[in-house]
Amino acid sequence: MPTEPRLLSTGSPTKDEDPSVVRARDGTMFVAWFSDRGGNADIYVTSTANGNDWTAPVRVTTHAGGDFNPHLVQDDQGTFHLVWFRWEALFRGNIRYNSSRDGRTWDPATEVAVTTEAGVDDWVPTIARLADGTLRVYFVSTLRDPSNRTSEIYVASRAPGAAAFSPVVKAAGVSSASEHEHLPFASRTGSEVSLVWVRHDTTEPLPWLNHKSDVLYSTSADGLAWRPPTRVTSDAANVVNLFPAMFATLDDRWSALWLSTRTGSPRVFDLPLSSVGTASGTENASLPEGYSHKMAATTSPGIYLAAWVQGPEGSQDVYYRFLRR
Repeated sequence: MPTEPRLLSTGSPTKDEDPSVVRARDGTMFVAWFSDRGGNADIYVTSTANGNDWTAPVRVTTHAGGDFNPHLVQDDQGTFHLVWFRWEALFRGNIRYNSSRDGRTWDPATEVAVTTEAGVDDWVPTIARLADGTLRVYFVSTLRDPSNRTSEIYVASRAPGAAAFSPVVKAAGVSSASEHEHLPFASRTGSEVSLVWVRHDTTEPLPWLNHKSDVLYSTSADGLAWRPPTRVTSDAANVVNLFPAMFATLDDRWSALWLSTRTGSPRVFDLPLSSVGTASGTENASLPEGYSHKMAATTSPGIYLAAWVQGPEGSQDVYYRFLRR
């Protein structure tokens, strides 16, 4: 059932970005993203059971602040877990969390603050759920450590049954003292947690403004202490590698996915996690121009749902296609 690219964020003349894609336990495909369609930046969720008909987008957040960069996962018991960041002011904000039994019904009253400190810049979160039910939320912050002005990756945790998240700590072994870390993406991969992210020098504060950036990869048994990172990309020239993510086959073989300028104009590359450090990745010709590409396997062997962002600044849209891989 491969398809050509199609518009997902229909009926929205303003900005739509940051898709997150997940296959539910019953085979339904869900996409979460942020949209300005309601006159405010909020998180929306839609789903399809047959690949053709999508449910009307459900507005997940209603706060006056701007809500961005959702990451949606489902646990083994069927509960959906969602994290995002909320800016109360430009480059000032915190991480939020909510859950849903069906992925379609979300109550803003049940939102939980992952981080609460005032005057910090916590953003681009990602979530992984450990086998014992513990939630780990990873995010980037630049104002938490006065001794280090680079962006670093932090983690907050919530134990099963706990009402609140634990105090924030640095993700041990991940961050460099002299370079920026950004755009983390975490997944539980078998018995461990895997993390991919972007590292770049301090020429620019944001990786998409820098002349060069690389994707890194690490694993952890507990999601707190990380093994020494391995470079997914190691291009010698000024190549920009951005927006890393991970996806799995139906039999749980994982790959990294990212955007790169190594061949000129930005193209999507992917690489099995088992080949990180020994191969450089292969261009994914099934994914067109754009950015923030995400993928998830459907219940049809070899068929994946991909979503990404295209369009001019201020009126971007989220597109999707089903592809064979």
